[in-house]
Amino acid sequence: MATLILKPKYEFNIPVEVEKVIPNNIAGLSLEEVLKIRVYEGNRRRTLGELFEVSGEIASKPSDQEIIFQGSSCRIRRIGEEMSAGKIIVEGDAGPLAGFKMKGGTLIIKGNAGPWLGAKMKKGVIEVFGDAEGFVGSKLRGEELYSGMSGGMIVIHGNAGREIGAHMSGGAILVEGNVGVLPGMHMAGGQILIKGNCAGWPGTHMIGGKIIILGRVESIAPSLYFEDIKKNAKFIKEKIPGPYYLFLGDVLDNITIPGKVFVTIKNNPHLKYYEQFVGVVKDEWLEIV
Repeated sequence: MATLILKPKYEFNIPVEVEKVIPNNIAGLSLEEVLKIRVYEGNRRRTLGELFEVSGEIASKPSDQEIIFQGSSCRIRRIGEEMSAGKIIVEGDAGPLAGFKMKGGTLIIKGNAGPWLGAKMKKGVIEVFGDAEGFVGSKLRGEELYSGMSGGMIVIHGNAGREIGAHMSGGAILVEGNVGVLPGMHMAGGQILIKGNCAGWPGTHMIGGKIIILGRVESIAPSLYFEDIKKNAKFIKEKIPGPYYLFLGDVLDNITIPGKVFVTIKNNPHLKYYEQFVGVVKDEWLEIV
């Protein structure tokens, strides 16, 4: 694999947008052509060569191209936007919209990630070794319902912010740490596994999909219907031992087949109240497995 290295020439004080700097646009070019790729510093149009020191090799095919952003800058935005092949590695922090509308390939962030990581993602893999801010795999404000992440895989080894997986319809999100409020809000499909704690209200207004929470959940939306206690839950193809409280919902959204929220019993003694409803099943939920 050919590796191209980008190092900022100075510390950026305003946002820099690099959505054009992906393997799809670089493979097959000469170094001189790469240096002329358009980027923006604030509202000023720049070339890549004006802002970055560029060195390394250029592949003939996007699938063989690796791009490394050296240094750490949360002001570099839209890294890996719409990439469909190859690999991008960020050796420090990344700004908002990393992996936005990603269609394939691999994006690795060794530091922290800004908001809207993997928003509207369709395919590919994103891995973050630090923390991620809110709206991971979500949609942008004002866009249509359920138009967030539809495929691919996002792994966050640290914590994540609020509303991760909001409006997602497919794909999978794994968070090793804790998350903020409202994970899976308006979720229509896909899967979320949270190994840490949740600040509250998972699956609010969800109409499909699955959320598994292994830590403490501060609160459950009253519009989620308690279904049963389950021994295990499955994330992708892996069986995650429980037991769990299983909630279905959101019943306020008038759905036929609801989403599922699995909450571990061990770390949520404050939810013991729901155990009195074990075995009490409403007719409309009989077909749910």
